[in-house]
Amino acid sequence: MRHFLITLLLVLFMPSAQAELAVIAHIKNNIGVLSAKQVQDIFMGRTRNFPNGRFALPIDQSSPLRAEFYQKLTGRPVEQVNAYWARIMFTGQASPPQQLPDDEAVLQTVRENEGAIGYINQIRVDKTVRVLLLIN
Repeated sequence: MRHFLITLLLVLFMPSAQAELAVIAHIKNNIGVLSAKQVQDIFMGRTRNFPNGRFALPIDQSSPLRAEFYQKLTGRPVEQVNAYWARIMFTGQASPPQQLPDDEAVLQTVRENEGAIGYINQIRVDKTVRVLLLIN
């Protein structure tokens, strides 16, 4: 009983670790790794290609993971990212990434599209996709 109480207290009072996010691409995309700046440029519409020249199709999530992704990647709250995209769309320069509902939908889309790039919780990564960047 004493061991159980100690374990319970440790779990309750340990700082919670946020999930690490994995930026993923199709397994056949041979670009290796990307920097946070390169990923930011793709997801913010500043570039439409991977460094190897292939077209990049960024995939967003409509889940709460989206806010965490943009906060960690850009240092801005998702509301500022939304305002940025509203301005860009108004000028007709670009369109925001397509939003999918969750990790599984992003995984499936990335598996099916060689140009796709998305993000998921790192614990969901499997051998069917290539990890380009880990964001913590």
